[in-house]
Amino acid sequence: MIKISVITWNGGFRESFHTVDSFAKQSFPTSEYEFIWAEYYDSADPVLLDKIHQVENAKVIFVNGEGQWHVGRCMNAGIAASRGDLLVLIDGDIVVRPDFLTEMWQTHAAYKNLVLYVRRWDEPKTAHDAGQISVEHLETVCQLNNPTNYGGCLITGRQNIESAQGYEEHPIIGGPGAVSKELYTRLCNAGFPIMWHSTEKIYHPWHFGTLPSTDTLQQQQQKWVIKQRGLDLSTRADQRQIDSYLMNYSEVHKSSVQLSIKKMVRIIPGSASLIQFLRWTGNHA
Repeated sequence: MIKISVITWNGGFRESFHTVDSFAKQSFPTSEYEFIWAEYYDSADPVLLDKIHQVENAKVIFVNGEGQWHVGRCMNAGIAASRGDLLVLIDGDIVVRPDFLTEMWQTHAAYKNLVLYVRRWDEPKTAHDAGQISVEHLETVCQLNNPTNYGGCLITGRQNIESAQGYEEHPIIGGPGAVSKELYTRLCNAGFPIMWHSTEKIYHPWHFGTLPSTDTLQQQQQKWVIKQRGLDLSTRADQRQIDSYLMNYSEVHKSSVQLSIKKMVRIIPGSASLIQFLRWTGNHA
């Protein structure tokens, strides 16, 4: 009987598949957990397929998506294909200790409806060795850079995720950070007990692109959506609701820009020509 389903994702870009190796070496009984790798597109790296083929309780599923990959769609597909009552929803480039699943199972047995997060510890670039992606090496060199990385690892009961209607699939929040924090916000709104594990860690080997990108317009919109979800006390995924948030975002920020221009006109002599120019560019963009 499958008790735990470990679900991870990929958008066709990963160059290493150490997460498969890590979960293939768990002390938890092999017959009682499964490992599901959700690929966003319709194909996968042959190296990954060979690794999965060698692990009896692992499988790859294909979302057959198009365009930009979306973490929420991958995770929802994995959840739909899974059988366990306890879901371990984890990033696809993580290493854990061999007793990780045993510890997660025991922790959840002690708390009803628990939503459990595990902090991610990162390997510095200066300590990275592609030939040493092992828990022994990572335990020695990794450091905590973000104490609330919601996209690293979430463990909770299937019924909790199903009551939230899973991950959001709106295209504005397709990345791991945004889609995971949005889900966290809804789980908070629903009143589930949320805890960060006090001792357990997940380890993240360094790779290109580890550092976060700059604050883009999309990231600003993501923050706005998550804030509105919190204020509305929303508990379920709803793409139409996000559409309404984004329409409101446009109106609010349009008003803010217009107010800033009016202030500029009062402060800067002769700036009336500037406002005419900005209006013209806005009408002809």
